[in-house]
Amino acid sequence: MLVMPGATVRIANDERVSLGLDADVEARSVRLTPRFGDVAEIEVGEDGLFPFPTLACPNEVGIEWLSSSGDAFFRSHAIVCSRHYFPLCALAGYGHGSDGFDELPEDELRLARQAATEVFEEAAHRAFVRRIGRITDFGGDGLLRAGFDPIREVLTPGYQQAGYSLLARNARNRWEFPCEVEFVYGRDEVPAEVSRAVLELAAYTLRPSNRPVGATGESTDTGGYVHFITAGRDGATAIPEVNAAIEMFGRGECCVW
Repeated sequence: MLVMPGATVRIANDERVSLGLDADVEARSVRLTPRFGDVAEIEVGEDGLFPFPTLACPNEVGIEWLSSSGDAFFRSHAIVCSRHYFPLCALAGYGHGSDGFDELPEDELRLARQAATEVFEEAAHRAFVRRIGRITDFGGDGLLRAGFDPIREVLTPGYQQAGYSLLARNARNRWEFPCEVEFVYGRDEVPAEVSRAVLELAAYTLRPSNRPVGATGESTDTGGYVHFITAGRDGATAIPEVNAAIEMFGRGECCVW
């Protein structure tokens, strides 16, 4: 899989992957700096790829692309989790092959899966695999809202969990503000409906659109006026079934009065 400079790629331990730099320069090696684990330097093969190692998860890894002299000329980022929401073969064979996704480059399928996963998690305010989260504490009064749930572990000393998605400072400590607070959040299982919804969303992103960009409806001689479901107006996505899964399995909006 090719990774652009500065890009973030999502990697799971249930699927082996090799990474390469998507740029007009050649990297001789990479330096991996995980949040949990030891720094490692790996040689890049003649094909421009290196095998990404299996790491403890959840994890986040800084990827430095090194020149022959050892200088880092580009940096990328990897998020490591236990599994993807669906295997890549499910997308390649979606619709029993009627969409022809099996003829697409593997990198294009991976990007569609990552994009669908990001949209679903952001809209649901919830992850179904464990991930590392961050929130900035600006020193105000009250609790810190993580924005995602459930919180599993607080990583930053001096803070403690105060609710399903809430953090609180330990009054015995002193800080310099603003400061970043790290925590682990996410569920340990992917419901079948969530897996199906993310798969359907990924397939939708790969299909060419058959309507004008920005159109919200169409008048026809036979069917009258047809209203189009529009992402951002009628829901997080343009697919009602995916929006229903987000509403059913997500955390929902939190209103403060």
